[in-house]
Amino acid sequence: MANSFLTTDWLAMDAVEHLTSKLVVAKYFNSDYSGQFKLKYPVADTIRVQYPDQGAIRNGLTFTPEALKTRYTTVVIDEPFGSDFELDSVEAVLSAPRGDEQFRKMYMTPRVDKIAQEIDSRCALYAYQHAASLVGVLGTNPASFDACSGAALEIMTQLGAPEADRAMLLPPAAARGLKAASLGQFNPSADISKMFRQGIIGTVDGFDVYNSMSLYRHTAGTWAFAVTITTAPANGASTLAVTCTTGDTFKKGDKFAIAAVLPVHPMTKRTFGTATKTFTVTAAATGASSAATLSISPAIYYEGPHQNVDAQPAASAALTLWPGTPSPNGKAGTIGLAIQRNAFALVGVELDKLDVTICKTSRDPDSGIPIRFSHGSDFKESKKGSRYDTCVGMGEFYNDSCAVAIACA
Repeated sequence: MANSFLTTDWLAMDAVEHLTSKLVVAKYFNSDYSGQFKLKYPVADTIRVQYPDQGAIRNGLTFTPEALKTRYTTVVIDEPFGSDFELDSVEAVLSAPRGDEQFRKMYMTPRVDKIAQEIDSRCALYAYQHAASLVGVLGTNPASFDACSGAALEIMTQLGAPEADRAMLLPPAAARGLKAASLGQFNPSADISKMFRQGIIGTVDGFDVYNSMSLYRHTAGTWAFAVTITTAPANGASTLAVTCTTGDTFKKGDKFAIAAVLPVHPMTKRTFGTATKTFTVTAAATGASSAATLSISPAIYYEGPHQNVDAQPAASAALTLWPGTPSPNGKAGTIGLAIQRNAFALVGVELDKLDVTICKTSRDPDSGIPIRFSHGSDFKESKKGSRYDTCVGMGEFYNDSCAVAIACA
C-alpha cells in the first residue's frame, strides 16, 4: 500500500481532531478530570472525583470549625469500544486506495464518525437517565421556547447553575416546530468555532440550540394506584423505600416528585416557589409484595451543607410520576436536554499498549478523550489489520441543577 503507516502520530491525532469536531452532547460534559487519569486502567475500574466542599456559615465571632466532609462522584470506566478493518495482501495490491487523503476518506473518517456518534449517544443516554430536573409533557412537543428553554433557564437559575457553557438539545421534529413559531428568538452563534459543530442552529435564552439524533425515547413506568413513601429517608439517602402495587414498574430515567418536598437554592438554602423537587430513577425496579426500593438521584439532603430540599420527606407522602404529564403511565416520548457542562463528568482513559507493529495513543487536549491507533500483521493469513480504540466513563456532578430533561413527543 502507498499509505505510510509510519505516520502513526498523524493517524491517531487526526482521528482525535475529527472525532471531537463531531461531538455535540459530549461537548457539554465536564472532561476537566481526564487529564488526571493518565495511567493505564483496566476495564471496569472505578474513579472517584471529588466535589468542591460547601462550608457552613457561623453566627457571631466565636470560632466554630467544622469537620471537613469529602464527597465524591463515582465514574466507572467500563465502556471500551472502537472500530477495525483489515486488508489481505491481494487487496492491498489491487484495490487499496493510495495516498493519505484517500486513506482518510475510505477508512479513517467513516470509523471515527461512528466512534463519535457512539460517544455522543452514550452521553445522551446517561444524561437523560440522570438528569433530575424536568420540564415539558411526555409525548407532546413543546409549543414555545418559553415551555422548554425558558422553563429550563428558570430551573437552572433557581438552583444556581453557572451561566456559561449551556446547550439545549432537541429532537428535529420539536426543533422544527419551535423554529417556525419563534424564528426571531434565535441569535447567531457568537463563537465562529461553533459554526463547525454539527447540528447547531443558534442560541436562545443563553443556550446553544442543537438538532440532535443522539437523543433517546423513553417509555414511562406504570403505577396501578398511588405510590407513597414507606419510611422517611435518612439525610443523604440515595434510595427510597416506597409502598406500591405489586407489578408496578419504575423505569431507569423515570422522573418523579414527592409531595410537599420543595427544592432550595444551593447557597441561600431557601425555597423559591411552590413546585416540588423532581428526582430521577437510576435503576429499574418492579413492585413486589406491595413494595419497592428505588435508587434515585440526587441524594436527598434536608439538612447540612449539601441541603437540596426544604424538609425531610414524610412517611406516606405521595409520589407523582412525570410531573406535568397527564396520565403518564406507559407514555413514550423523546427526551431533549438542557445541559450545563458541570452536570456530568466524562473521563477518558488510555488502554494498554498492544504488542503490534505500531501502537500510538493521542488525547484531545480539550476533552481528554484518548484514541489509540494500532496496526499489525498476521503472517499466517497474509493480512494487515488496523484498529481504533477508546475507553470512557461517565458520572454525575450537579445533575439536579445543571441538567434538565425536556419531555417531547
